[in-house]
Amino acid sequence: MVARLFPDLAEAYRGRGWVMLPTLDRIYDNQHARDVLGWAPRYDFRAAVELALADGDPRSPLARSVGAKGYHAEPTGVYTR
Repeated sequence: MVARLFPDLAEAYRGRGWVMLPTLDRIYDNQHARDVLGWAPRYDFRAAVELALADGDPRSPLARSVGAKGYHAEPTGVYTR
């Protein structure tokens, strides 16, 4: 699905020897926030991949500055490292 929707990103992945995730286990729909609040995200899937392609880190500048908050004694995944 990702390769179909973002063929240029899929090609960039292949060019770096990266492998796309074989499946997606969840998708969050922010359409309600867009409709009701007039919200428009600045960082979406494309932005995250472009950041990762640029320097290996897919996080937005805010996420980089905030970092992990250390709520867990031991890292349990991507959000606690």
